Amino acid sequence: MRNVWVLLAGLALVMGACGHVSGVERSVPDHGVGAECNTAAARIQALIAQGRLAEAEALIAESTAAGLISRPHATQLLTRIAQLNTKLGEIPARLQRAKDFPSQLKDHSLYQIEKMMEDGDFSLATKAQLQEAAELIKQESRLMRKI
Repeated sequence: MRNVWVLLAGLALVMGACGHVSGVERSVPDHGVGAECNTAAARIQALIAQGRLAEAEALIAESTAAGLISRPHATQLLTRIAQLNTKLGEIPARLQRAKDFPSQLKDHSLYQIEKMMEDGDFSLATKAQLQEAAELIKQESRLMRKI
Protein backbone atom coordinates (compact mmCIF):
# COMPACT_ATOMS: atom_id res chain seq x y z
CA MET A 1 0.00 0.00 0.00
CA ARG A 2 2.87 2.34 0.85
CA ASN A 3 4.38 1.73 -2.62
CA VAL A 4 1.12 2.79 -4.24
CA TRP A 5 1.16 6.10 -2.34
CA VAL A 6 4.77 6.73 -3.25
CA LEU A 7 3.99 5.98 -6.89
CA LEU A 8 0.97 8.31 -6.86
CA ALA A 9 2.97 11.08 -5.19
CA GLY A 10 5.70 10.74 -7.83
CA LEU A 11 3.14 10.81 -10.61
CA ALA A 12 1.58 13.96 -9.14
CA LEU A 13 5.00 15.63 -9.04
CA VAL A 14 5.73 14.75 -12.66
CA MET A 15 2.34 15.95 -13.81
CA GLY A 16 2.71 19.14 -11.79
CA ALA A 17 6.13 19.82 -13.27
CA CYS A 18 4.72 19.53 -16.76
CA GLY A 19 1.83 21.85 -16.04
CA HIS A 20 -0.95 19.30 -16.52
CA VAL A 21 -2.57 20.17 -13.20
CA SER A 22 -5.76 22.19 -13.63
CA GLY A 23 -5.44 25.87 -12.78
CA VAL A 24 -1.81 26.00 -13.88
CA GLU A 25 -1.25 28.19 -16.89
CA ARG A 26 1.07 26.81 -19.53
CA SER A 27 2.63 28.36 -22.57
CA VAL A 28 2.88 26.56 -25.87
CA PRO A 29 6.44 25.69 -26.79
CA ASP A 30 7.75 27.40 -29.89
CA HIS A 31 10.50 24.91 -30.62
CA GLY A 32 9.21 21.43 -29.97
CA VAL A 33 6.20 19.22 -29.55
CA GLY A 34 5.50 19.33 -25.84
CA ALA A 35 9.17 20.10 -25.27
CA GLU A 36 8.58 21.42 -21.77
CA CYS A 37 7.21 18.05 -20.70
CA ASN A 38 9.51 15.55 -22.34
CA THR A 39 12.97 14.73 -21.27
CA ALA A 40 14.21 14.17 -24.82
CA ALA A 41 14.77 17.89 -25.49
CA ALA A 42 16.49 18.33 -22.13
CA ARG A 43 18.64 15.25 -22.68
CA ILE A 44 19.67 16.47 -26.14
CA GLN A 45 20.72 19.84 -24.72
CA ALA A 46 22.68 18.09 -21.96
CA LEU A 47 24.49 15.87 -24.49
CA ILE A 48 25.40 18.89 -26.61
CA ALA A 49 26.70 20.74 -23.55
CA GLN A 50 28.85 17.72 -22.65
CA GLY A 51 30.25 17.51 -26.18
CA ARG A 52 28.65 14.13 -26.83
CA LEU A 53 27.48 15.30 -30.23
CA ALA A 54 27.14 11.92 -31.97
CA GLU A 55 24.84 10.71 -29.19
CA ALA A 56 22.84 13.94 -29.43
CA GLU A 57 22.40 13.43 -33.19
CA ALA A 58 21.13 9.90 -32.62
CA LEU A 59 18.71 11.04 -29.93
CA ILE A 60 17.46 13.84 -32.20
CA ALA A 61 16.72 11.31 -34.95
CA GLU A 62 14.89 8.99 -32.54
CA SER A 63 12.98 11.84 -30.88
CA THR A 64 11.90 13.31 -34.20
CA ALA A 65 10.71 9.92 -35.45
CA ALA A 66 8.77 9.42 -32.22
CA GLY A 67 7.25 12.90 -32.41
CA LEU A 68 8.89 14.11 -29.20
CA ILE A 69 10.47 17.11 -30.88
CA SER A 70 9.37 18.98 -33.99
CA ARG A 71 11.23 18.80 -37.28
CA PRO A 72 12.13 22.53 -37.26
CA HIS A 73 13.59 22.19 -33.76
CA ALA A 74 15.50 19.07 -34.83
CA THR A 75 16.89 20.94 -37.84
CA GLN A 76 17.97 23.80 -35.58
CA LEU A 77 19.72 21.40 -33.19
CA LEU A 78 21.44 19.52 -36.02
CA THR A 79 22.67 22.80 -37.50
CA ARG A 80 24.16 23.76 -34.13
CA ILE A 81 25.83 20.35 -33.81
CA ALA A 82 27.30 20.67 -37.30
CA GLN A 83 28.68 24.08 -36.37
CA LEU A 84 30.17 22.74 -33.12
CA ASN A 85 31.83 19.92 -35.07
CA THR A 86 33.39 22.32 -37.58
CA LYS A 87 37.15 22.53 -37.23
CA LEU A 88 38.92 25.80 -37.83
CA GLY A 89 40.99 24.17 -40.59
CA GLU A 90 37.79 23.33 -42.48
CA ILE A 91 36.87 26.93 -43.16
CA PRO A 92 37.78 28.26 -46.64
CA ALA A 93 41.45 28.92 -47.36
CA ARG A 94 40.68 32.57 -48.14
CA LEU A 95 39.72 33.11 -44.49
CA GLN A 96 42.74 31.13 -43.30
CA ARG A 97 45.05 33.59 -45.05
CA ALA A 98 43.78 36.45 -42.88
CA LYS A 99 46.36 38.35 -40.86
CA ASP A 100 46.93 36.84 -37.40
CA PHE A 101 44.97 33.69 -38.27
CA PRO A 102 45.34 31.31 -35.27
CA SER A 103 46.69 28.39 -37.34
CA GLN A 104 47.70 26.46 -34.21
CA LEU A 105 43.97 25.86 -33.64
CA LYS A 106 43.17 24.52 -37.12
CA ASP A 107 42.68 20.94 -35.84
CA HIS A 108 40.26 22.04 -33.11
CA SER A 109 36.47 22.17 -33.42
CA LEU A 110 34.29 25.05 -32.33
CA TYR A 111 33.18 22.98 -29.33
CA GLN A 112 36.80 22.50 -28.24
CA ILE A 113 37.61 26.18 -28.74
CA GLU A 114 34.56 27.28 -26.74
CA LYS A 115 35.47 24.79 -24.02
CA MET A 116 39.01 26.25 -23.83
CA MET A 117 37.56 29.74 -23.41
CA GLU A 118 35.09 28.52 -20.81
CA ASP A 119 37.81 26.74 -18.84
CA GLY A 120 40.26 29.64 -19.19
CA ASP A 121 42.75 27.34 -20.95
CA PHE A 122 45.05 29.63 -22.91
CA SER A 123 47.88 27.12 -23.33
CA LEU A 124 47.46 26.88 -27.14
CA ALA A 125 46.30 30.40 -27.91
CA THR A 126 45.50 33.69 -26.28
CA LYS A 127 41.97 34.62 -25.33
CA ALA A 128 41.78 36.96 -28.33
CA GLN A 129 42.94 34.20 -30.70
CA LEU A 130 40.37 31.78 -29.28
CA GLN A 131 37.63 34.37 -29.71
CA GLU A 132 38.77 35.09 -33.26
CA ALA A 133 38.79 31.37 -34.12
CA ALA A 134 35.29 30.93 -32.71
CA GLU A 135 34.01 33.95 -34.65
CA LEU A 136 35.59 32.72 -37.88
CA ILE A 137 33.75 29.41 -37.57
CA LYS A 138 30.44 30.94 -36.46
CA GLN A 139 30.46 33.72 -39.05
CA GLU A 140 32.05 31.77 -41.93
CA SER A 141 29.18 32.21 -44.40
CA ARG A 142 28.77 35.92 -43.62
CA LEU A 143 32.50 36.57 -43.91
CA MET A 144 32.75 34.71 -47.22
CA ARG A 145 30.04 36.94 -48.72
CA LYS A 146 32.15 40.01 -47.91
CA ILE A 147 35.29 38.67 -49.61
